[in-house]
Amino acid sequence: MVKAFFQKWWRLFLVAALLVAAIQFFVRPPGFSPDHGMGEIGTSVFRPVYKAVDFLRRGISSVWSGYIGLVNVSRDNAELRKDLAALQEKLKESRDAVLENQRLEELLRFSKTLEKRTIGARIVGHDVSPWFQGVFIDAGSGMGVEPGMAVLIPGGAVGRVHRTFSGLSEVILLTDSRFAADVIVERTRVRAIAEGMGGDLCRLKYVSPTQDVVPGDRVLFSGFDGSMPKGTLLGTVASVDRPREGLFLIIRVVSAVNLLSVEEVLVVLSRPAIPFRQGKP
Repeated sequence: MVKAFFQKWWRLFLVAALLVAAIQFFVRPPGFSPDHGMGEIGTSVFRPVYKAVDFLRRGISSVWSGYIGLVNVSRDNAELRKDLAALQEKLKESRDAVLENQRLEELLRFSKTLEKRTIGARIVGHDVSPWFQGVFIDAGSGMGVEPGMAVLIPGGAVGRVHRTFSGLSEVILLTDSRFAADVIVERTRVRAIAEGMGGDLCRLKYVSPTQDVVPGDRVLFSGFDGSMPKGTLLGTVASVDRPREGLFLIIRVVSAVNLLSVEEVLVVLSRPAIPFRQGKP
């Protein structure tokens, strides 16, 4: 930018410099005292011109100083923006670390309330299949995890271990069509079988129209089949339809856990009371 500025205005600078030099030489020629007559005459005649040139010189100097100042300010602003972005990234990382610590502490407190041994794990991947709903956790057979074991968080059930590998396990979510478990309606103690139906929903099967189930009822795992610890929350009844034809109510339940936002889970290290039968892969 500086080079381009000089290329554009170098002629003006040269003319101004020559004019100032000529006036200076004429007003104060070598060997002449300021009190000499010719010097006084020259000074009187060219004083307005000299003042104008001096004013121009000071103006150019001021503009140049301002230009350099703006360049420096722009450079400083760029550095400040860079530093601000770095600080914001560090702040975000710090907030993420604080939130993660809070979740882990909550998991630890919750694990102490369970009567069974558990192990913590992180979700490291999601099933990309459009037909199934599952996640992968970083705990496998090498840590004692086996198919059929329950996976949950303090807010409720997440799913069940489907397959295990050395350091990895596949977990089917409770909303997956392969998931089924014995449950109970908290308010009326009505028993049913919960089955995943996709999205964030499950259906309750084999509930007679004579049974008392209404939207808003909480649904808990009964613990009878050992698929989940007794009293673990499944979700809340969203709708109850009484078909004109059919033997059972059509009941939909919304999962208590936002399954897409879960990052850490607990695996209950105990086998189901009823032998686990794997569904379709």
